[in-house]
Amino acid sequence: MNIYPLVFSNDQKYRISRHVLFWLVWIAYYTIFMTFSWVGKFPLYNSLMESFVEETLPIPLDIIFCYAVIYFLIPHFLFKGRYILIVVLWLAFGVLHILCFQFYSTHYIPLIRAHYQLPYMVSTESFMFTFFFIFTQINMEASLAAAIKLGKMWYIKQQELNIIKGEKQKLAAVDSGKIQPVFLVNALDKIVDLSVRNPYIIPQMISKIKPLLLYMIYDINQPKVDLKKELHLMEDFVELEKVGIEGMEVRINISGNADHEMIAPFLILPLVENCFRQLSRSGIRDKYINLEATTEEGVFSLWIKWNKPVDSSTLINNDNTFFKNIGKRLKLLYPQSHELKIFIEAIEFRVHMKIDLNRSILNV
Repeated sequence: MNIYPLVFSNDQKYRISRHVLFWLVWIAYYTIFMTFSWVGKFPLYNSLMESFVEETLPIPLDIIFCYAVIYFLIPHFLFKGRYILIVVLWLAFGVLHILCFQFYSTHYIPLIRAHYQLPYMVSTESFMFTFFFIFTQINMEASLAAAIKLGKMWYIKQQELNIIKGEKQKLAAVDSGKIQPVFLVNALDKIVDLSVRNPYIIPQMISKIKPLLLYMIYDINQPKVDLKKELHLMEDFVELEKVGIEGMEVRINISGNADHEMIAPFLILPLVENCFRQLSRSGIRDKYINLEATTEEGVFSLWIKWNKPVDSSTLINNDNTFFKNIGKRLKLLYPQSHELKIFIEAIEFRVHMKIDLNRSILNV
């Protein structure tokens, strides 16, 4: 049986199945644990059914607390380094959960136990003991769920970095044993060349290179980056590539609302760099590139179009391997929620990438 789709797939049936399975296992664990505490004193059927009902009814409280931790506190506070606030909110959510559970324990558990003819004993422990006992119990669930989520993110990131490493090897120049992205190498070469011919534009070029360098050093290792920042970097990169190229027409159209949207790093820039690289090898005098990026309701779409010689029918130098690597990353990070299509026409290449940003594997 292949359990990979159950664990990692973004398909709705798998997402629902793994969450249902998690809570069924948790109910079964506590039901068995409580049943053994009754066995020998009361009938097995009564003990089993009472334990099952008593553990199942408050599950919605556990679900709310657990998902508040892994889908709100972790992404919005832990990943952003807001550690004090996450501790405060975690405790606040815990207190709220405990108050609700105490209400359930006081008003409903006696009725359940009376129905199955089991005794209800009023706790004589202090509030602090009860608080820490219940807080420990609910955090077992939250901690296990958080460990699963973070473990999945770590695995996905490792797989992603392996793919990126393969991409860098294809898009890199070797310098003293170190691999650098080829577009940064080309940009630095341009600065050296233009420093002699047109030194006045050097400060402008350096201002464009700086964010790209920071991106390659820091952002590329993050699970997600701000989409608006990615699009700004794309524009900076295009401006860098245009410098010193005669007969190059580039049109960029960015529309929609990218505010607060996040995307996996190193998906947009490699596609844009690839079209410049293809054009540089084509030998065409009048070159053009059209970039259209739209973001609507969490769905990001990128169209890249550039011209090619009429007599070429395949990607230059078999660079379809490059697109296969991009496709692998998309399949890994956005399973069943992405498209990557390449169109080869008589005088034009077209690449279309479409991603449902809300269905990243890192959101699950």
